[in-house]
Amino acid sequence: METHSAQRTRNNVSTPALDELRITRVFNAPRKLVWQAWTTPAMLVHWFGCAAFSTIDAEADVREGGQWRVVMRAPDGTDYPAYGTYTAVRPIDHLAFTHQWEKQVVGVNPANHRTQVTVDLYEEGAKTRMEFRQTGLASEDSRDSHIGGWCDSMDKLAEQFAD
Repeated sequence: METHSAQRTRNNVSTPALDELRITRVFNAPRKLVWQAWTTPAMLVHWFGCAAFSTIDAEADVREGGQWRVVMRAPDGTDYPAYGTYTAVRPIDHLAFTHQWEKQVVGVNPANHRTQVTVDLYEEGAKTRMEFRQTGLASEDSRDSHIGGWCDSMDKLAEQFAD
């Protein structure tokens, strides 16, 4: 069984503040494809969400002011929708959006608590470096919970690009 430490190292996680997390990950894919993975519902359902859940639905109106929503299903069959609004869209290198849970997933992640996510994509030859940042998390425990979910997501996204 892999440790959380190994997963955090692979995803280059940093926590510059109690309410902030950052992930820097290089994907074996061109920037346009990584952008599409973040903005195309048919691709989002294959990687978005923690490892224990499956993502059963995704919507994305990718424009400033547009809405996004994903529905993750827990092993017990409970659905946990997350949603938000795109606050900045600059194809194919910058995406910013709010992130909220419709209902409480775990005790440390309250329903309807709004955070801000930014995703910046940089070409590195045939690969893409992603710099991910989430701010405004409810607590240090909430931040740590989100680290696990986002690391799972980034690992699944990397698998989408594996040869």
